[in-house]
Amino acid sequence: MSWVVIDEEKCTGCGICATRCPRCFTDNGGEILTNSNEENCILCGHCVSLCPTGAIIHSKLALDEFTEVDRNVNYETETFLRFLKERRSHRHFLDKKVPQKDLELLMEAGRWAPTGSNVQNVEVIIYTDPAKIAKLSDLAIDYFIWIGDRVKKKIDRLEAEGKQDTQDYKMTFRSIGLGERFSKEKESGRDPIFYKAPVLMIFHSIAPTSAPKDNAVLVAHTMALTARTMGLESCYIGLLEVVAEYYPPMKEELNLPPGHQVFDTMILGYPKLQFLKTVPRQPIKVRWE
Repeated sequence: MSWVVIDEEKCTGCGICATRCPRCFTDNGGEILTNSNEENCILCGHCVSLCPTGAIIHSKLALDEFTEVDRNVNYETETFLRFLKERRSHRHFLDKKVPQKDLELLMEAGRWAPTGSNVQNVEVIIYTDPAKIAKLSDLAIDYFIWIGDRVKKKIDRLEAEGKQDTQDYKMTFRSIGLGERFSKEKESGRDPIFYKAPVLMIFHSIAPTSAPKDNAVLVAHTMALTARTMGLESCYIGLLEVVAEYYPPMKEELNLPPGHQVFDTMILGYPKLQFLKTVPRQPIKVRWE
């Protein structure tokens, strides 16, 4: 049975739905036939959004959430580009709580981020309790202390094999001494993992899905950019992904749903530092075809 019903009184037979989604719609000489089901439809909603007469009724989508697009809005390219250029990674935050309503607004922004095959399955853990964030930081430091000896053994093996110029060697070498350095920073009163940020967000989803890492990054960055409009700044913490994957105590503490994996981590808060200039970036290497 098709998930879609076409209101024949409203349908003009324009065929725009069949043009956009030939898997679910067929233009049979002006008569639109539909075969929208679990096998063919990914619930993207494009058919409903495109129909100029509102003739498409999709039983699996909330039709009252389809709002009219304002075609008169003009988003200035240069203004938006400046907004992107001024974004920085922030690791110093004011001791100021982020209101719950603002965090909820960020979740609303994140739900509009694209996901591979429209899976929309990125989930978020939001930590605002300083004690809980500190515990996760301590577990991350413990992991890098625990992994230290293993890293040294791998370095010795790669050197014996003459692989000092490999990317594997360079990345492994960089991790030597992380545990010791993090421990010293913690002893001095600093948080070397989450920088005592008031908010920690962990983005996770089931691992065997369509582009899980891309999905998490897109959701997180949509929130990060939205946060800037609210006076908030952020920073991505890639270290936690490794710890969450390989350190059992961290796995136990996070208590993710079965089959889930951490694919992105972000800290957030009101910035203590104000950057006065943009920072140079290397141009992207492009091959034009």
